[in-house]
Amino acid sequence: MPASHKNVVIIGSGFGGSMTGLSLARAFKDSAKTILMLERGTWWTTPVSTVQDKEVANYKFLADKGQPVQYWSSLNHFRGFIDIFTRCYRRPKNEDGLYDLTQLGKPGFLGLFGGENDGVSILRACGVGGGSLVYSNITIRPPNFIFNDSRWPLTWTETERHHYYELARHAIAYGVLSARDAAEDHNMPYVDKDDKAGLPPKAVNTGLSNIVTRTARLEPHWDSRANPDSSREARFIHIHPNTPPDQQLDKVPLTRHWLDRARAFQVAMSRVTSDFGAVDLAINDLTPENTLSGKGLPPINYPPVGEKLDPKNYCERQGRCNVGCLPGARHTLNKQLMPAVLGTPKANPLFPHMELKTLTEVDVIRALPEGGYEVQYFQRNQKDPSKKTAETVTADVVIVAAGCVGTNEIMLRSKTRGTLPNLSDKLGFGFSTNGDYIAFLEKTREHVSLTRGPVTTSYGHFNTDQPGTGGDMTGERFHTLEDQGIPPALAALVGEGVPLIRSFGKGWQKLLVLEAILRWGWKRLKQLISAPFTNSTERADVFRSEDEILARMMCVVGIGRDAAVGQFRLGAAGETSLRVKRTDKKEFWEDPIVAEIEKSLSRVAEVMRDPSDPNAQFQNPFLNDGIKALKSITVSHPLGGCGMAKNASDGVVDEYGHVFDKSKSGERPYYEGLYIADASFIPTALGVNPSLTISALSLRVADKIIEDSAASI
Repeated sequence: MPASHKNVVIIGSGFGGSMTGLSLARAFKDSAKTILMLERGTWWTTPVSTVQDKEVANYKFLADKGQPVQYWSSLNHFRGFIDIFTRCYRRPKNEDGLYDLTQLGKPGFLGLFGGENDGVSILRACGVGGGSLVYSNITIRPPNFIFNDSRWPLTWTETERHHYYELARHAIAYGVLSARDAAEDHNMPYVDKDDKAGLPPKAVNTGLSNIVTRTARLEPHWDSRANPDSSREARFIHIHPNTPPDQQLDKVPLTRHWLDRARAFQVAMSRVTSDFGAVDLAINDLTPENTLSGKGLPPINYPPVGEKLDPKNYCERQGRCNVGCLPGARHTLNKQLMPAVLGTPKANPLFPHMELKTLTEVDVIRALPEGGYEVQYFQRNQKDPSKKTAETVTADVVIVAAGCVGTNEIMLRSKTRGTLPNLSDKLGFGFSTNGDYIAFLEKTREHVSLTRGPVTTSYGHFNTDQPGTGGDMTGERFHTLEDQGIPPALAALVGEGVPLIRSFGKGWQKLLVLEAILRWGWKRLKQLISAPFTNSTERADVFRSEDEILARMMCVVGIGRDAAVGQFRLGAAGETSLRVKRTDKKEFWEDPIVAEIEKSLSRVAEVMRDPSDPNAQFQNPFLNDGIKALKSITVSHPLGGCGMAKNASDGVVDEYGHVFDKSKSGERPYYEGLYIADASFIPTALGVNPSLTISALSLRVADKIIEDSAASI
């Protein structure tokens, strides 16, 4: 059967794929040019009634369109963990699972014995919307000194850089189409919802939010300062000078309505760095009432009286961001892709010339002698995703946006099999963990309530080029700490302590669910037997809520500037599909940034720990000191491997995502019409969450593709 043909094929539907895909769909709307997006996962949506979808119609709409669609796990207790692990965890025989967690190496016998561990476990998403389905919604720009690294070949001016970051901020905050229209009409992409009533045209979402209060609409009474890197001001808790952390609430009662975790974390940050505040979150929320200012503005989600009422979903502080937002408030990219390619229960698709195929896993890309490309992929069976058939599609332009891991696999296979024989010899080099680190403090001086609020509320920057943030004023050891909430469904798991969580770090994922069930079941059995005899005089532990279980445990994640010297290669038989090692022969956890993050965490622990345990420290359960072969850095922000550079000798693509052809020279030394636009082409660590940077660079790639399109399509 001859292959079908599209003008543009986009591999992946995450930040890179959505930013480029929606931009091109808008630009080509009045032409006959066709776009196909290939996504290896399914659609995901909420199973409960929301402000915008009272009848839970989106699921039925997608199913009626013949689309594979699944519900978020909705249970907020231990059965929810079972649902997440058994249905939402991607593995053989469950290839349509959402969470893809791979410990790179050689699994060994039964995944337990005789294996090899590369020291990296990577968590990524598998679904329409890519990483936006599971990320922490953090929209943050790295300091400008990040781009002073010689590995960045960017020629953009400071004005152009600011433009693309603001364009990306608008694209995430309101929508890509809204951002493109705003930039075209007003030359000022971002609209801050606190400065302007109402929403910009074509807004899918209601803008970025700083969420630190217990419920929506509460005035946080924070302090603020101008942010030179953003059109949004930095907002942070008001601190009473010379007052111990646990007495701040008495001195500053206006913070009484803050989430406990946000207040405790920001107070701690104020003791260890001068650069901290509330993170900009890609989550809808209701505008604070501003009662002290007398403004009394209506919530941004609700138009003024007399206008058409079109309320939006908003954050209900359920702490479930990473496992699925039941109120539908998060700015997941499927909310933009569905109306674009399928329409909604109330509207036709915006772009009939754009198609999205789910359950498609790309194998290789083949350059055609006559120009253009053939994309070879596997189409999984919707009823039984373990079954698949080989299919192909040809295209004039191919944009590879399968994420760091996916793109490196596809490009390495394509080079090895000779379908793209002239890819740079630097392919696979420059992998970065982005300094990812997670740690738990098991007993805090104050309640922090890990299960309440958005998953992250606040940040602290360390070792910047600003005074008061650490001893390194060059930014070489720059890193970020953020508070991390725990979904209620995982509370019982985390509440069992660090030893159980280490089961992931030991590579025992297959036994984790069994171990968790046995621990939980045995503990509950003993409690239930004793409860009738003791509960009348003393409340039994079995009746504690998920919030109580984690009331005095703190979780903090770190992100930092690691060396970015990892190298991917394809795995052999009996190995994971990718293997990785550092070219300097160090282990990934031996990178100097890990020690820097641990130093900062030690200082934070001094402020946050219970005084009765003066030696308590944050612990990373995935870095097991017992057996070196079992230690692993758990990474959720992998970067690099297809890094940008000035030529094929130094990298895989140029600054606009053109994929180098090492056999060519001159002004166009690349494969015509082949681009990369995702985390894989970022050449260094960022030290912050990468979604905004991926989006900004991908929007810039999209502009270049549109500019190139006259010749290439």
